[in-house]
Amino acid sequence: MSGIRIWLAATVNATDLARHALGEVLGIDAERIEIGREPAGRPFAVGVAGLHLAVSHSPDLAAVAVTELGPLGIDVETVRGLPATELARRWFSEAEADWVTRHPEDFLLLWTQKEAVGKALGVGLHGGGLRRPMPLPPAATLTATVSGLPSMAVAAWIRDGIVLGLACDSAAALGASVAVSVVGLPPRPDLR
Repeated sequence: MSGIRIWLAATVNATDLARHALGEVLGIDAERIEIGREPAGRPFAVGVAGLHLAVSHSPDLAAVAVTELGPLGIDVETVRGLPATELARRWFSEAEADWVTRHPEDFLLLWTQKEAVGKALGVGLHGGGLRRPMPLPPAATLTATVSGLPSMAVAAWIRDGIVLGLACDSAAALGASVAVSVVGLPPRPDLR
């Protein structure tokens, strides 16, 4: 496996999607795969070394990312109306909040990057993750790095009404290929 593979599905059971994804990668029956959790909650495939897993879910979507490159994180959201400026002023740095004020439609691009980086670090948004400076969107390829984390590659996309943030803590991830598989996801209107 090279690069990073992502699976998206219209489901709230992200663990089943993770088993499906790992079954494809490993070439084994998904029912044989056990998903464990590190103390901070990061998922992993029990008994599988060298493979990194990240999971995200929203009310109607699940996303799973798998790679051999290094620890990774993923966040998935659906495009929806949000009080972007107010949320940014509450949670983001002043510079990022000012940017969101000028680009409210891109609030979720920044949010999903922050979520993904927190997951890649294994800490979620704890410890000031929302105030951790991110490269400003659009960063649709894994070429942007996070200030203070030079090996953390990040990207975010909006497509068909879905916002996807991805982070991988490995210098090898910079410029890595990203393949997305859609599993049982109904078509959505292309909002962007």
